[in-house]
Amino acid sequence: MDAERGGGEAMVRNAIVVGGGIAGHAAALALLRAGIAVTVLEQRPDESGLGSFLRLNPNGMDAVAALDLLDRVTEVSFPVHHVERLELDGEVLVRRPLADPVPGRGLGARFITWADLAGALRDEAARRGAIVRHEARVVDAVATDDGVRALLADGGGVDADVLIGADGMRSAIRTVIDPAAPAPEYRGSRTVYGYAPAADVPPAPAQLRSYRGPAHWLAQLDDPDTGEIWFFTSVKTPEPLPSPGPTTDQWRADLLRNWDHDDIPARIIRAATRIRASDDHALHHLPHWHTDRMVVIGDAAHAAPPGSEQGGCLALEDAVVLGQCLRDLDLPSALSRFEQERRERVEKILAMATGRAEIGDPRWTHEHHLTWDQPIR
Repeated sequence: MDAERGGGEAMVRNAIVVGGGIAGHAAALALLRAGIAVTVLEQRPDESGLGSFLRLNPNGMDAVAALDLLDRVTEVSFPVHHVERLELDGEVLVRRPLADPVPGRGLGARFITWADLAGALRDEAARRGAIVRHEARVVDAVATDDGVRALLADGGGVDADVLIGADGMRSAIRTVIDPAAPAPEYRGSRTVYGYAPAADVPPAPAQLRSYRGPAHWLAQLDDPDTGEIWFFTSVKTPEPLPSPGPTTDQWRADLLRNWDHDDIPARIIRAATRIRASDDHALHHLPHWHTDRMVVIGDAAHAAPPGSEQGGCLALEDAVVLGQCLRDLDLPSALSRFEQERRERVEKILAMATGRAEIGDPRWTHEHHLTWDQPIR
């Protein structure tokens, strides 16, 4: 089979994936589909309970389907059909379909927690044969005579034909590829998100509903089966979050200053049992995505702020396209073609998300159809 892929020259037999989040395990699944053995190196002891939540737009669901994981992801997510923007008195300012389902396939947008998505990807990657190593922190990577070696903090190393850096915004592999690589810039804001088992507010099942106040906003999504509420807002601040960050009670007190006692957002915030936050960053342009044996994907290559509503989807797309390139082309042609296929799209989405370009037709962003069988030539 390897001799057929890319003509048989410098073909990939095995790969290292650095990072065990969404991008990393999606890459592992795509590589396994391409017939490539995979070792995932993750520095954390496990991924349970990490992250907030995201909306998988139709393009992200297409990528999930290309990874042959559609049923598993559907089980742990729920649909989001509409976007609404309301005044505090209930007056509807905007109501529009979020995205039309993909014609003939019925793939619309879905809500999922980061932990559930990462868990589905991780479990399936392991089930299909990926070796997943936890507490394996990669501190460097070097080319060898016939491949690449990941160097670990404990003094060990792992060898393979190719290394994929899926290690997020603080990527170590990004700076191995290019020591002068820019870091993601802090956007002067943070996204605050939370969970409430229930609250005395109008339900918003299968909808992303936001309330506009005099100077602030808050958006909610309700699980249509349980009535649980997931919410988020944005806070402008010149300083990044300290470590450790505020507790749920501290966040609650801070957010309630923005709303009157009877406002719907205030009722949701008071009912919250978990509130967390993350700083907003963006990496608009990374000059070098790859060497002959290493490549970065996801946030390591093009960090997207939460306002793009595409960060997770773009990481899934990256994984599929990289797998296809390594399936169909030899090294280093596959890595060059991967960058060629992906750079213009992700940089355009980042430009729109950060105000550097006008927001175009959302169908262009959402209706980016990927299927595993489409060839890379």
